[in-house]
Amino acid sequence: MLRRLAMDISPLRDSRPFRDVFIARTVSVFGIGMLAVALPVQVYDLTGSTVHVGGVSAAEGFALLAGVLWGGVLADRHDRRRLMLRARAAAGVGFVLLALNAFLPSPSLAALYVLAAWDGLATGVSVTALLAATPSLVKPDKLVAAGALNALTVRLGSMASPALGGLVVSAFGVGWNYAAAAAGTVGTIGLLTRLPALRPAAADEPPENPLKAVGDGFRFVASHRVVGSLMLLGLLFMVAGGIPVLMPAFATRSLDGGATTVGLLFAAPACGAVLASVTSGWAGSARAPGLALLVASVTGFAALACLGLARHPALAVAILFVYGFVESIEEILRYGLIQSHTPDSHLGRVNALWAAQETGGGAVGSLGAGALGRYLAPGAAIVVYGTVSAVLALALALTLTGLRTATMRPEPEPG
Repeated sequence: MLRRLAMDISPLRDSRPFRDVFIARTVSVFGIGMLAVALPVQVYDLTGSTVHVGGVSAAEGFALLAGVLWGGVLADRHDRRRLMLRARAAAGVGFVLLALNAFLPSPSLAALYVLAAWDGLATGVSVTALLAATPSLVKPDKLVAAGALNALTVRLGSMASPALGGLVVSAFGVGWNYAAAAAGTVGTIGLLTRLPALRPAAADEPPENPLKAVGDGFRFVASHRVVGSLMLLGLLFMVAGGIPVLMPAFATRSLDGGATTVGLLFAAPACGAVLASVTSGWAGSARAPGLALLVASVTGFAALACLGLARHPALAVAILFVYGFVESIEEILRYGLIQSHTPDSHLGRVNALWAAQETGGGAVGSLGAGALGRYLAPGAAIVVYGTVSAVLALALALTLTGLRTATMRPEPEPG
């Protein structure tokens, strides 16, 4: 039983290219996390304005979204290895310029806006190319294991990298934070140069208009029973991504807590997700991964509804731990199903659309949660959020037969 539950790390052991990409991705996640701390700190120190802090973050976020979509088109037409190398090199140049700007006697605010957007664009292209390349680096029956390893990297990196970035900033200053990120990027480029050529199936076809290529990706998603259903379900998780907006008010008004309680509420889902990743060994051999994904989705949204009724911090933390656990299971299974049901000719664009959901989900959900919290008490708003999402997820589970019966070994689509 323990062997079945334990995370399958065989992709790291059996595939050197995947191992190189995994290490490079881990280093990149830490670099992005350190940038996420250093930029707001530097902008606020320079201006004392939260408007500029939000503006720089927005510039990076919009550029990241554009990079993800553009990267999807490029990853279906060009060598994905070369694309990753160029994107990481561009990101490294951005980190170096940020460091040089930080060491100036009077750092430029305009440069921070431009370089934040530059690094966001480069990161978006790199992430999409990496996602599209992964199925070529592992065996088909190891896609879920690869997804679990990637999810663990992101979760641990998102927990540890901001803390590391804060320590570097407080001890040495923001300039050395950027310099450390640049040095890490050089290391990732060295690893990526060892990869074999990763030419997509459509590499030899005539160039296509980028907008037309994106439209073709949308048409593929809309027409595919499994991939389209997964994207539809992803819209619900975009909405749920706004729940953290309500956490400070919920901790104060419903749990009678303070800053420590808020911190615990934010940490609980990440801890649950880490546990789900390290016990995901069963997922690769699940007989009905589509059904398991739908059950996890409904369970997660139901847990959110219960969270709104909690009146003790320990109970709220436990519920959020469960939510993080089942959400991570859903994410791991969704990754495996998307990769296994998408042909190589569309891997870049489909992964771009999925990454765009992940990237923009928090912002879209935050707007909805903020608006709902304006008219309802935070606990009531969370109950409404969770209940509506659970009902919609249950309706999808009952109607999306293609997803409910999906396996990791897809049969050809009709037609």
